[in-house]
Amino acid sequence: MSLINREQLIALYKQANFDENYEKGRIFVDTDSIAQNLQLAFNNPEITGWRKSQPSDIQVGQERTFFHEFPRSSDFGHFFRNIDEFCQNKFFKVKNTKIFYIIDLKWDSKATIAKPILIEKYETLIKFIKLIQESAVFVDSATSRMVYIEPEKLELDIIYSSTELENLDIDTIKKFESFLSDDLHRKQKLAILAKAIVNQCKTIDAENRFSHFLKHLKDVYEKLDQDYAIFAAKFSFDEVYNEIRNTKLEEQVKIHKVITDIQNQILGIPIATVIVATQFKAQSQIQKDYTYQFWVNTGVMIGVVIFSITMLFLIKNQYDSLKSIRKELKRKNEDLKKRKRENGTSVYDIIISKDNKPPFEDLFKRIIFQKWILIIISIITVVGLIASLVFYCNITVPLE
Repeated sequence: MSLINREQLIALYKQANFDENYEKGRIFVDTDSIAQNLQLAFNNPEITGWRKSQPSDIQVGQERTFFHEFPRSSDFGHFFRNIDEFCQNKFFKVKNTKIFYIIDLKWDSKATIAKPILIEKYETLIKFIKLIQESAVFVDSATSRMVYIEPEKLELDIIYSSTELENLDIDTIKKFESFLSDDLHRKQKLAILAKAIVNQCKTIDAENRFSHFLKHLKDVYEKLDQDYAIFAAKFSFDEVYNEIRNTKLEEQVKIHKVITDIQNQILGIPIATVIVATQFKAQSQIQKDYTYQFWVNTGVMIGVVIFSITMLFLIKNQYDSLKSIRKELKRKNEDLKKRKRENGTSVYDIIISKDNKPPFEDLFKRIIFQKWILIIISIITVVGLIASLVFYCNITVPLE
């Protein structure tokens, strides 16, 4: 038995008309391909949901009625009666990453033709939902419920219908996207957005909060814009400069800690390598007991090797720590370059003119200096190990 594929079934859906409850339908068979597809659908009712209502053979030029159930989603994707049923689905109301078909719109998500206006608005809303979810303290992945706690606790369920899609304020959504796309003070912007959402929706019952929010998007944006303007007006150079000074102190402590964490091991390098090598037993000391001399000297040498390898691992770990500190400083440096005062002047440029150097220049130089210290310590460790090995080879008599 031949199986029908998704493209063939979609072709039937686009040709068919359904009754009000979608339990019955009729289709005009105007081509051989429609006749063949319809026969395949009737042959596989357990997966297509299409069943014959007439026993006669299918012929081109006739209208056929049929009983209808929804196809199996594992074979053909998700099918919906209309856009409202689609919007109520717990997955599709916030995501559109699976294939679907909406019967009354005759719209297939895999289609490459122009999208219906409602579908375009739906996709715009999905992107907007993802954007505002960043303002929530918590988002329930199962229900897509957004939870806010400031200025008071509020739960915002994603509930909307075709009415909200038809009336969606696309222009205001674009303003939101533009406002939040700028990384400058983004954390503060999201906090202000959260506050605006809570204040707008806190008196509305849970089922209508999201639709109320969409209906009053313009009011929310105006409040967001006003509150951010107040925040920006309070933003001063002195606050940023003090913040940078505190950051420099914190990072300087981290940089110095890289060396101080292993300073005891560093002091032990000459003791554990060259000085330990003086513990090798010479032939005259052991009265030509070469077996005893071999094992004593070998034990000492193994100790030197273990210490040297451990020391090199410690140095590598501290070197990686310096790289991480440098990476974090570079990130903070780039963030600072993006900061501007309320009049648009660059905070970074003001600091350079004030200090006659970039804000983190001293720290970057200190990191380079510390790296060279670690490199020199590594060289000393390796030289000590080699010296000990040379002493060992020249003093120790090998076993025969």
